[in-house]
Amino acid sequence: MSDVEHNLVVTTDKLAESNQKLIEMNDELIETNKNLIMANEQIKDLTMNQKEFIDVAAHELRTPTQAILGYSDLLLLSAQQTNVGYIKLIMKNANRIKRLISNILDMARIDNLALKLHKELFSLPDLISTVVYDFRNQIKINKKNLDIIFDTVSSSFEEKNKDILIKADKDRIAQVLNNLVENAVNSTDNGKIVITIALNQKNTDSENPNHRKEIIVKIKDSGKGLDANLYARVFSKFFTTSEGSGTGLGLYICKAIIEAHEGNIWIESNKDKKGISLLFSLPSSD
Repeated sequence: MSDVEHNLVVTTDKLAESNQKLIEMNDELIETNKNLIMANEQIKDLTMNQKEFIDVAAHELRTPTQAILGYSDLLLLSAQQTNVGYIKLIMKNANRIKRLISNILDMARIDNLALKLHKELFSLPDLISTVVYDFRNQIKINKKNLDIIFDTVSSSFEEKNKDILIKADKDRIAQVLNNLVENAVNSTDNGKIVITIALNQKNTDSENPNHRKEIIVKIKDSGKGLDANLYARVFSKFFTTSEGSGTGLGLYICKAIIEAHEGNIWIESNKDKKGISLLFSLPSSD
């Protein structure tokens, strides 16, 4: 056998060996792909089971909670004065459980990308006025030396007398407003909380049609404030301050709702160094 023939045989053997290894590697890749598909299906099943469990658990918890609130309302109608405080305490804790159930459900929807919006055209000032009215009544009950003001005079619009209409999920925006105002109330013992609306002038450049108009809602409190180093973490899941209570889901849910509306939410220090301001933006319907 000549050297050329020998080299050809050796090369052929090496190619055959390499081809066999490629076949084996391909078989392993096929098997690995099958395992990945199976693992992905298991993850989907686990996610679905988790979602179904949360939905069922939330429903089962919501039903007795509603019953507790309903019967407490009835008891208040005929309760002796000495028992009124106890009944109101029961109602306060039942409402707290109700909010916790809603927050857990919303967190699950956000994590599973299942947060749905039902948009409609509505008056933003009317919605804010309703939220302010409800919180003022709560403050009176809790006897806090605090006032909530919807400052329409300081709010800036293109036309002062024009109603501000937005196309958004009204219930979800109400949820955001309630969460942000509640956060301000919990942080403020004395003074006032001021809500204003403004048009984002930076995005109204007529020469650039890609810039859109945005409505900005600002909730300014005069409370104890927050360390600026924590601003970036405020909207994280489960974030609470050392003095804070609750699950730390409220602002996380607010962020998800606002961003689902193609808006932004952020925190700012107040110029007078008292308290903080929470702001969120929404696209204008104009």
